[in-house]
Amino acid sequence: MIGVICTSYPRGPEDPAGSFVRTRVHALAAAGQAVEVIAAGPGSAESAHNVRVFRIPAAGAAEIFYAGGAPEALESGGFGWRARAWLEAVHFTARMTALAAQRAAGWSAVESHWILPSALVARAAAPHLRHRAHAHGGDVFFLARVPGGASLARFLCRSGIELVFASTDLRDRFAHLCGDTPEALGARTCVQPAPYDSLLFRPRDVAEHHSLRRRLGLKGFTVLAAGRLVPIKGFDVLVRAVGHLPGGVRPNLVIAGTGPQEPRLRRLAAACAVDLRLPGLLSPATLAEWMTAADLFVHPCRPLSNGRSEGAPVVVREALAAGLSVVASAVGGLPELAGHQRLTLVAPEDPSALAAEIASAMA
Repeated sequence: MIGVICTSYPRGPEDPAGSFVRTRVHALAAAGQAVEVIAAGPGSAESAHNVRVFRIPAAGAAEIFYAGGAPEALESGGFGWRARAWLEAVHFTARMTALAAQRAAGWSAVESHWILPSALVARAAAPHLRHRAHAHGGDVFFLARVPGGASLARFLCRSGIELVFASTDLRDRFAHLCGDTPEALGARTCVQPAPYDSLLFRPRDVAEHHSLRRRLGLKGFTVLAAGRLVPIKGFDVLVRAVGHLPGGVRPNLVIAGTGPQEPRLRRLAAACAVDLRLPGLLSPATLAEWMTAADLFVHPCRPLSNGRSEGAPVVVREALAAGLSVVASAVGGLPELAGHQRLTLVAPEDPSALAAEIASAMA
Protein backbone atom coordinates (compact mmCIF):
# COMPACT_ATOMS: atom_id res chain seq x y z
CA MET A 1 0.00 0.00 0.00
CA ILE A 2 1.21 3.50 -0.86
CA GLY A 3 0.50 6.49 1.34
CA VAL A 4 -0.08 9.86 -0.33
CA ILE A 5 0.22 13.00 1.80
CA CYS A 6 -1.04 16.27 0.34
CA THR A 7 -2.81 19.46 1.29
CA SER A 8 -5.44 20.17 -1.38
CA TYR A 9 -7.19 17.10 -2.77
CA PRO A 10 -10.61 17.19 -4.49
CA ARG A 11 -13.39 17.19 -1.89
CA GLY A 12 -15.84 15.75 -4.40
CA PRO A 13 -16.21 14.91 -8.10
CA GLU A 14 -16.74 18.57 -9.05
CA ASP A 15 -13.90 20.07 -6.97
CA PRO A 16 -10.88 21.09 -9.12
CA ALA A 17 -8.52 21.70 -6.18
CA GLY A 18 -5.63 19.26 -6.38
CA SER A 19 -7.18 17.42 -9.32
CA PHE A 20 -3.73 16.50 -10.65
CA VAL A 21 -2.99 14.76 -7.35
CA ARG A 22 -6.15 12.70 -7.78
CA THR A 23 -5.08 11.86 -11.34
CA ARG A 24 -1.77 10.56 -9.96
CA VAL A 25 -3.57 8.58 -7.23
CA HIS A 26 -5.93 6.99 -9.74
CA ALA A 27 -2.93 6.03 -11.91
CA LEU A 28 -1.37 4.26 -8.91
CA ALA A 29 -4.64 2.47 -8.22
CA ALA A 30 -5.02 1.47 -11.88
CA ALA A 31 -1.55 -0.09 -11.68
CA GLY A 32 -2.81 -2.36 -8.91
CA GLN A 33 -1.66 -0.39 -5.88
CA ALA A 34 -3.84 0.17 -2.85
CA VAL A 35 -3.58 3.86 -1.89
CA GLU A 36 -4.33 5.82 1.27
CA VAL A 37 -4.55 9.60 0.94
CA ILE A 38 -4.23 12.07 3.82
CA ALA A 39 -5.41 15.56 2.91
CA ALA A 40 -6.89 18.77 4.27
CA GLY A 41 -10.56 19.46 4.02
CA PRO A 42 -13.90 18.82 5.66
CA GLY A 43 -15.47 15.40 5.98
CA SER A 44 -14.41 12.00 7.16
CA ALA A 45 -12.65 9.04 5.54
CA GLU A 46 -13.97 7.98 2.12
CA SER A 47 -13.20 4.91 0.07
CA ALA A 48 -13.57 3.98 -3.61
CA HIS A 49 -11.67 2.13 -6.35
CA ASN A 50 -8.88 0.83 -4.11
CA VAL A 51 -8.31 4.36 -2.77
CA ARG A 52 -9.08 5.44 0.79
CA VAL A 53 -9.04 9.15 1.64
CA PHE A 54 -8.59 10.44 5.20
CA ARG A 55 -9.61 14.03 5.79
CA ILE A 56 -8.31 16.39 8.44
CA PRO A 57 -11.29 18.68 9.11
CA ALA A 58 -9.70 21.96 10.18
CA ALA A 59 -11.75 24.84 8.79
CA GLY A 60 -9.06 27.50 9.04
CA ALA A 61 -6.31 25.34 7.58
CA ALA A 62 -8.61 24.04 4.86
CA GLU A 63 -9.24 27.64 3.78
CA ILE A 64 -5.50 28.26 3.66
CA PHE A 65 -4.95 25.33 1.33
CA TYR A 66 -8.05 25.70 -0.85
CA ALA A 67 -9.36 29.28 -0.99
CA GLY A 68 -6.47 31.13 -2.61
CA GLY A 69 -3.38 29.06 -2.01
CA ALA A 70 -1.22 28.79 1.09
CA PRO A 71 1.53 31.23 -0.04
CA GLU A 72 -1.04 33.99 -0.57
CA ALA A 73 -2.78 33.26 2.74
CA LEU A 74 0.43 33.14 4.77
CA GLU A 75 2.08 36.18 3.20
CA SER A 76 -0.82 38.59 2.65
CA GLY A 77 -3.09 40.60 4.92
CA GLY A 78 -2.29 42.29 8.20
CA PHE A 79 -0.12 40.97 11.00
CA GLY A 80 -3.09 39.56 12.91
CA TRP A 81 -4.35 37.67 9.88
CA ARG A 82 -0.92 36.24 9.08
CA ALA A 83 -0.37 35.21 12.72
CA ARG A 84 -3.68 33.32 12.80
CA ALA A 85 -2.96 31.69 9.45
CA TRP A 86 0.46 30.51 10.62
CA LEU A 87 -0.97 29.13 13.89
CA GLU A 88 -3.65 27.26 11.96
CA ALA A 89 -1.05 25.89 9.55
CA VAL A 90 1.19 24.68 12.39
CA HIS A 91 -1.75 23.05 14.17
CA PHE A 92 -2.87 21.37 10.97
CA THR A 93 0.66 20.09 10.26
CA ALA A 94 0.86 18.54 13.72
CA ARG A 95 -2.46 16.74 13.22
CA MET A 96 -1.43 15.57 9.75
CA THR A 97 1.86 14.22 11.10
CA ALA A 98 0.09 12.30 13.87
CA LEU A 99 -2.37 10.71 11.45
CA ALA A 100 0.37 9.87 8.92
CA ALA A 101 2.47 8.21 11.65
CA GLN A 102 -0.56 6.12 12.63
CA ARG A 103 -1.34 4.99 9.06
CA ALA A 104 2.29 4.53 7.92
CA ALA A 105 2.56 1.15 9.65
CA GLY A 106 0.60 -0.31 6.73
CA TRP A 107 2.44 1.51 3.93
CA SER A 108 5.25 0.19 1.76
CA ALA A 109 6.12 3.63 0.33
CA VAL A 110 4.97 7.23 0.61
CA GLU A 111 4.40 10.05 -1.86
CA SER A 112 3.92 13.69 -0.94
CA HIS A 113 2.64 16.66 -2.94
CA TRP A 114 3.99 20.13 -2.06
CA ILE A 115 7.15 20.30 0.00
CA LEU A 116 5.61 22.41 2.76
CA PRO A 117 4.16 20.83 4.75
CA SER A 118 3.59 17.48 3.01
CA ALA A 119 7.18 16.36 2.34
CA LEU A 120 8.26 17.29 5.86
CA VAL A 121 5.24 15.48 7.30
CA ALA A 122 6.12 12.35 5.32
CA ARG A 123 9.74 12.52 6.47
CA ALA A 124 8.73 12.95 10.12
CA ALA A 125 5.95 10.33 10.12
CA ALA A 126 7.56 7.63 7.97
CA PRO A 127 11.36 8.12 7.90
CA HIS A 128 11.90 4.43 7.12
CA LEU A 129 9.85 4.42 3.90
CA ARG A 130 10.87 5.16 0.32
CA HIS A 131 9.67 8.72 -0.25
CA ARG A 132 8.77 10.41 -3.55
CA ALA A 133 8.08 14.13 -3.10
CA HIS A 134 6.40 16.19 -5.83
CA ALA A 135 7.23 19.92 -6.01
CA HIS A 136 4.66 21.82 -8.05
CA GLY A 137 5.61 25.50 -8.00
CA GLY A 138 4.53 27.80 -5.21
CA ASP A 139 5.97 25.42 -2.62
CA VAL A 140 9.55 25.87 -3.89
CA PHE A 141 9.23 29.66 -3.86
CA PHE A 142 7.56 29.58 -0.45
CA LEU A 143 10.32 27.37 0.97
CA ALA A 144 12.86 29.97 -0.16
CA ARG A 145 11.04 32.66 1.86
CA VAL A 146 10.41 30.93 5.19
CA PRO A 147 13.05 31.16 7.93
CA GLY A 148 15.38 28.17 7.70
CA GLY A 149 14.00 27.14 4.31
CA ALA A 150 17.43 26.38 2.87
CA SER A 151 18.26 24.17 5.85
CA LEU A 152 14.95 22.31 5.44
CA ALA A 153 15.69 21.75 1.74
CA ARG A 154 19.13 20.33 2.49
CA PHE A 155 17.67 18.16 5.27
CA LEU A 156 15.21 16.61 2.86
CA CYS A 157 17.95 15.93 0.30
CA ARG A 158 20.15 14.23 2.87
CA SER A 159 17.29 11.89 3.80
CA GLY A 160 17.67 10.19 0.41
CA ILE A 161 14.36 11.49 -0.90
CA GLU A 162 13.31 11.34 -4.56
CA LEU A 163 12.28 14.82 -5.67
CA VAL A 164 9.94 15.20 -8.64
CA PHE A 165 9.87 18.73 -10.08
CA ALA A 166 7.15 20.02 -12.38
CA SER A 167 9.75 21.87 -14.47
CA THR A 168 13.50 22.21 -14.96
CA ASP A 169 13.21 25.80 -13.80
CA LEU A 170 11.85 24.60 -10.45
CA ARG A 171 14.64 22.07 -10.06
CA ASP A 172 17.22 24.79 -10.75
CA ARG A 173 15.60 27.12 -8.22
CA PHE A 174 15.57 24.36 -5.60
CA ALA A 175 19.27 23.66 -6.25
CA HIS A 176 20.04 27.37 -5.86
CA LEU A 177 18.21 27.33 -2.51
CA CYS A 178 20.23 24.31 -1.37
CA GLY A 179 23.50 25.86 -2.46
CA ASP A 180 24.36 22.67 -4.35
CA THR A 181 22.66 20.14 -6.58
CA PRO A 182 20.15 17.93 -4.74
CA GLU A 183 22.04 14.88 -6.06
CA ALA A 184 25.26 16.04 -4.41
CA LEU A 185 23.38 16.20 -1.11
CA GLY A 186 22.00 12.68 -1.45
CA ALA A 187 18.64 13.12 -3.22
CA ARG A 188 17.44 11.71 -6.52
CA THR A 189 15.59 14.05 -8.88
CA CYS A 190 13.57 14.02 -12.06
CA VAL A 191 11.46 16.52 -14.01
CA GLN A 192 7.90 15.34 -14.55
CA PRO A 193 5.01 17.77 -15.18
CA ALA A 194 1.94 17.16 -13.05
CA PRO A 195 -0.54 14.84 -14.80
CA TYR A 196 -3.94 15.84 -16.18
CA ASP A 197 -6.99 13.78 -17.09
CA SER A 198 -6.49 12.94 -20.77
CA LEU A 199 -10.03 11.55 -20.98
CA LEU A 200 -11.41 15.02 -20.26
CA PHE A 201 -8.82 17.25 -21.90
CA ARG A 202 -8.73 16.05 -25.50
CA PRO A 203 -9.65 17.48 -28.90
CA ARG A 204 -13.37 17.42 -29.74
CA ASP A 205 -15.04 17.66 -33.12
CA VAL A 206 -16.51 20.79 -34.66
CA ALA A 207 -20.09 19.73 -33.95
CA GLU A 208 -19.37 19.49 -30.22
CA HIS A 209 -17.61 22.87 -30.34
CA HIS A 210 -20.70 24.55 -31.79
CA SER A 211 -23.08 22.65 -29.51
CA LEU A 212 -21.21 23.74 -26.38
CA ARG A 213 -21.00 27.35 -27.61
CA ARG A 214 -24.78 27.41 -27.91
CA ARG A 215 -25.27 25.83 -24.49
CA LEU A 216 -22.82 28.21 -22.80
CA GLY A 217 -24.23 31.25 -24.59
CA LEU A 218 -21.04 32.18 -26.44
CA LYS A 219 -21.24 34.47 -29.44
CA GLY A 220 -18.26 35.80 -31.32
CA PHE A 221 -14.58 35.12 -30.70
CA THR A 222 -14.07 33.97 -27.09
CA VAL A 223 -10.86 34.17 -25.06
CA LEU A 224 -10.70 31.85 -22.06
CA ALA A 225 -8.45 31.95 -19.00
CA ALA A 226 -8.62 29.95 -15.77
CA GLY A 227 -7.00 30.00 -12.35
CA ARG A 228 -7.19 31.55 -8.90
CA LEU A 229 -8.03 35.24 -9.07
CA VAL A 230 -4.77 36.33 -7.43
CA PRO A 231 -2.01 38.71 -8.63
CA ILE A 232 0.44 36.06 -9.86
CA LYS A 233 -2.05 34.94 -12.54
CA GLY A 234 -1.91 38.36 -14.24
CA PHE A 235 -5.59 38.44 -15.22
CA ASP A 236 -5.62 42.23 -14.91
CA VAL A 237 -3.02 42.32 -17.71
CA LEU A 238 -5.36 40.21 -19.84
CA VAL A 239 -8.32 42.53 -19.24
CA ARG A 240 -6.18 45.51 -20.25
CA ALA A 241 -4.93 43.66 -23.34
CA VAL A 242 -8.49 42.97 -24.53
CA GLY A 243 -9.32 46.62 -23.80
CA HIS A 244 -6.47 47.67 -26.13
CA LEU A 245 -8.24 46.08 -29.11
CA PRO A 246 -10.67 48.12 -31.25
CA GLY A 247 -14.18 48.10 -29.82
CA GLY A 248 -15.73 46.68 -32.96
CA VAL A 249 -13.58 43.53 -32.92
CA ARG A 250 -13.04 43.14 -29.19
CA PRO A 251 -13.45 39.47 -28.18
CA ASN A 252 -15.51 38.13 -25.32
CA LEU A 253 -13.41 37.31 -22.25
CA VAL A 254 -14.13 34.47 -19.81
CA ILE A 255 -12.00 33.96 -16.69
CA ALA A 256 -12.88 30.84 -14.70
CA GLY A 257 -11.93 30.89 -11.03
CA THR A 258 -12.50 32.58 -7.69
CA GLY A 259 -10.29 34.69 -5.49
CA PRO A 260 -9.74 38.06 -3.85
CA GLN A 261 -9.16 39.93 -7.11
CA GLU A 262 -12.68 39.35 -8.44
CA PRO A 263 -14.06 42.82 -7.52
CA ARG A 264 -10.99 44.52 -8.99
CA LEU A 265 -11.28 42.57 -12.25
CA ARG A 266 -14.96 43.51 -12.57
CA ARG A 267 -14.17 47.20 -12.06
CA LEU A 268 -11.26 47.07 -14.51
CA ALA A 269 -13.38 45.33 -17.16
CA ALA A 270 -16.06 48.01 -16.82
CA ALA A 271 -13.46 50.78 -17.12
CA CYS A 272 -11.91 49.14 -20.21
CA ALA A 273 -15.32 48.34 -21.81
CA VAL A 274 -14.46 44.62 -21.85
CA ASP A 275 -17.23 42.01 -21.96
CA LEU A 276 -16.05 39.87 -19.02
CA ARG A 277 -17.71 36.71 -17.73
CA LEU A 278 -16.62 35.22 -14.42
CA PRO A 279 -18.34 31.82 -14.16
CA GLY A 280 -16.58 30.98 -10.88
CA LEU A 281 -14.69 27.86 -9.95
CA LEU A 282 -15.27 25.11 -12.53
CA SER A 283 -14.96 21.38 -12.12
CA PRO A 284 -12.39 19.72 -14.41
CA ALA A 285 -15.19 18.32 -16.59
CA THR A 286 -16.85 21.73 -16.93
CA LEU A 287 -13.54 23.46 -17.61
CA ALA A 288 -12.89 20.94 -20.39
CA GLU A 289 -16.26 21.92 -21.92
CA TRP A 290 -15.36 25.62 -21.80
CA MET A 291 -12.06 24.81 -23.48
CA THR A 292 -13.93 22.98 -26.23
CA ALA A 293 -16.21 25.99 -26.73
CA ALA A 294 -13.53 28.72 -26.59
CA ASP A 295 -11.39 29.99 -29.47
CA LEU A 296 -8.19 30.89 -27.60
CA PHE A 297 -6.71 30.22 -24.16
CA VAL A 298 -4.53 32.85 -22.48
CA HIS A 299 -2.38 32.43 -19.37
CA PRO A 300 -0.93 35.90 -18.63
CA CYS A 301 0.98 35.01 -15.43
CA ARG A 302 3.58 37.38 -14.00
CA PRO A 303 6.58 37.14 -11.66
CA LEU A 304 5.92 38.80 -8.30
CA SER A 305 8.18 41.30 -6.56
CA ASN A 306 9.27 38.60 -4.09
CA GLY A 307 10.69 36.50 -6.95
CA ARG A 308 7.85 34.01 -7.12
CA SER A 309 6.54 32.93 -10.52
CA GLU A 310 4.49 30.08 -11.93
CA GLY A 311 6.04 26.63 -11.80
CA ALA A 312 4.50 24.61 -14.63
CA PRO A 313 0.78 25.41 -14.73
CA VAL A 314 -1.23 22.30 -15.52
CA VAL A 315 -4.04 24.36 -17.03
CA VAL A 316 -1.81 25.38 -19.98
CA ARG A 317 -1.09 21.76 -20.83
CA GLU A 318 -4.79 20.93 -20.41
CA ALA A 319 -5.70 23.65 -22.92
CA LEU A 320 -3.10 22.42 -25.41
CA ALA A 321 -4.36 18.85 -24.97
CA ALA A 322 -7.90 20.07 -25.65
CA GLY A 323 -6.74 21.41 -29.02
CA LEU A 324 -6.77 25.12 -28.15
CA SER A 325 -4.19 27.62 -29.28
CA VAL A 326 -2.56 29.17 -26.23
CA VAL A 327 -0.85 32.48 -25.53
CA ALA A 328 1.12 32.52 -22.27
CA SER A 329 3.76 34.56 -20.49
CA ALA A 330 7.35 33.40 -20.86
CA VAL A 331 7.99 32.92 -17.13
CA GLY A 332 8.75 30.03 -14.79
CA GLY A 333 8.55 26.66 -16.47
CA LEU A 334 6.42 27.80 -19.42
CA PRO A 335 9.38 28.41 -21.81
CA GLU A 336 10.05 24.66 -21.53
CA LEU A 337 6.89 24.15 -23.62
CA ALA A 338 8.15 26.51 -26.33
CA GLY A 339 8.36 23.81 -29.01
CA HIS A 340 4.60 23.23 -29.05
CA GLN A 341 3.16 24.45 -32.35
CA ARG A 342 -0.02 25.88 -30.78
CA LEU A 343 1.77 27.78 -27.98
CA THR A 344 2.88 31.40 -28.30
CA LEU A 345 4.95 32.98 -25.52
CA VAL A 346 4.97 36.72 -24.77
CA ALA A 347 6.75 38.91 -22.25
CA PRO A 348 4.85 39.24 -18.96
CA GLU A 349 3.27 42.53 -17.87
CA ASP A 350 2.91 43.74 -21.48
CA PRO A 351 -0.76 44.31 -22.41
CA SER A 352 0.16 45.66 -25.85
CA ALA A 353 2.15 42.56 -26.82
CA LEU A 354 -0.59 40.32 -25.47
CA ALA A 355 -3.22 42.29 -27.40
CA ALA A 356 -1.22 41.86 -30.60
CA GLU A 357 -1.13 38.06 -30.17
CA ILE A 358 -4.86 37.93 -29.43
CA ALA A 359 -5.54 39.99 -32.56
CA SER A 360 -3.32 37.66 -34.57
CA ALA A 361 -5.26 34.63 -33.29
CA MET A 362 -8.55 36.31 -34.20
CA ALA A 363 -7.29 37.00 -37.69
